[in-house]
Amino acid sequence: MTTSSGVRQRKFRNKTEIHRLLREQVSSGLSISRFCANHQIPEGSFHNWRRKYQSTDMGPDGFMQVQITPSQHTGLFAEVGNIKIYQPVSAAYLKA
Repeated sequence: MTTSSGVRQRKFRNKTEIHRLLREQVSSGLSISRFCANHQIPEGSFHNWRRKYQSTDMGPDGFMQVQITPSQHTGLFAEVGNIKIYQPVSAAYLKA
């Protein structure tokens, strides 16, 4: 969006539109550069939106979708690599 003098005008988008564009870019399979070029969005703005809105994975209504899956290991306390610990232990024990 440029004016007759060649200066780019800023277009302000609301949260709902920003969330829609973020989802659309992911589902499009296009790179951010190509998506921004196609939609005339400054790449810096798009990256700012991702940092601000998508980092929390919250929708435009401010809620985050949570999916709870039951643990396959009953009583599992911690898992580090291939090591599974089934009871609480102190940090000193883990450090050793």
